[in-house]
Amino acid sequence: MKITHLDVISEEVIKLFSEQDDFMMDFLGADSAYYARYSKNENIKVVWLAYFADLPIGCVAYRKKSYDVGEVKRMFIKNEYRGRGISKSLLNMVEQYAKQCGDNKLHLSTRITLEPAITLYQHSGFFETFRDGLYIEMEKKL
Repeated sequence: MKITHLDVISEEVIKLFSEQDDFMMDFLGADSAYYARYSKNENIKVVWLAYFADLPIGCVAYRKKSYDVGEVKRMFIKNEYRGRGISKSLLNMVEQYAKQCGDNKLHLSTRITLEPAITLYQHSGFFETFRDGLYIEMEKKL
């Protein structure tokens, strides 16, 4: 596996974001009406893609949330590659980048129904800061 930094307008990035959106729409079922597919309005500037044998298999993105807070966005691993520590490696890339940007905290938003993601974030030092129904926000001090 290798991890590469790519521009958000890269064809590979857009394709993987689309696969993530399709996965989420299917996963959410009736709640998919509350999910927003990727758009340039997310203002994502930095993306890392994980590759296995030159095939993009996962991604994570970063954007600045406020002066000293970064935000983890679009964490996604294709189903058949999950459970191999790829998301942990991607998350580490975001954390290192956020520190270089001078961030003191990392923020993320997810759903409590994405239990493997919640477990990953908790084991990585994130803690819950807000919950509303199935929606959860978490932060990590850097």
